[in-house]
Amino acid sequence: MFSRFGYLRFNMEAPECPVCIQPMTVPIFQCQSGHSLCNSCTVKLSPPICPICRQTMTQMRNWQLEDLVGKAIVACPNKNKGCVYKYVSIEMEDHIKECIFREMDCPMGKVFGTCSWSGKLKEMLNHFKDRHPGYCANITSDITIDNVSVTNDCRHFYLLQFNKQIFFLSFKIDTVQKLGYWLVQYVGTKKAARQNVYEIQINSKRHQKRTVTYIDYCFSDSMEANEVFRQAQCAVMPLIMMDHFIDNSKITFRCLIKRAFEGKPAFKNNDQSKDTTTGQKKGPPPPNRHKSPGPHVTRAKGSGTNNTQKPGPFKKQQANFNKK
Repeated sequence: MFSRFGYLRFNMEAPECPVCIQPMTVPIFQCQSGHSLCNSCTVKLSPPICPICRQTMTQMRNWQLEDLVGKAIVACPNKNKGCVYKYVSIEMEDHIKECIFREMDCPMGKVFGTCSWSGKLKEMLNHFKDRHPGYCANITSDITIDNVSVTNDCRHFYLLQFNKQIFFLSFKIDTVQKLGYWLVQYVGTKKAARQNVYEIQINSKRHQKRTVTYIDYCFSDSMEANEVFRQAQCAVMPLIMMDHFIDNSKITFRCLIKRAFEGKPAFKNNDQSKDTTTGQKKGPPPPNRHKSPGPHVTRAKGSGTNNTQKPGPFKKQQANFNKK
């Protein structure tokens, strides 16, 4: 249970910087008179003179104010663009990286350095259709990559759309690690990314029945693709195995995306050790079988069976004992 003062402190908004009138961000430095400025304003000061009292700014940090700012509730900087979320200040940096209302750079420029476009997420699909039409993939058809060799490094990137959401598909061959990678990233928050599952189906043109399928949850685009590759947390195939799926320097695969609904398993459970009879109707009980009584069972008269059986030796001894 929180105290009254602790509760108010946790739910208060972040104090504003006296210069830019924006919520304070850490680190917070003070001047010789004790005025505190946000980090953004302090960096811009040249010379480092306090704009309030004209005293010299110091490297002394206001730790109490930083602690207060770290626990205060702040609105997303993209509030004017449509974001309605509010977070604790220390969590805001992670949200900004995955906010769907942020200004986004073209991923082709980030990966290959071939495009300088930047804009909103809702504009990215049209940008790809206009400037990068060859990198718009369809989840209902195969994707074929040319000039593929297990002896040469390569990186390919595609934009996918499913259920009016944007996804990034990355394919990479790393000859140093001797591995090939497939990764699907959801453009949005980590929580929303876990609500989508991708399936990579790798097909061999030389052997039509040779197919490899990989299923996993999508990553958020806020996580660097190279970091996912480094940790091998996506679809991974050894190059010695991938060589069997390359035909005429081409590799063909298909990427499927589906929703992973809460409360329902995303994948079929193949665990045979669990009881699989739950929910099945039970059949009729087995018919009664006639069991012959043992030698020491006395039958009652009139039961319909032969009662002329002679008593065994144990019965004779017991009868003689009773006579005595």
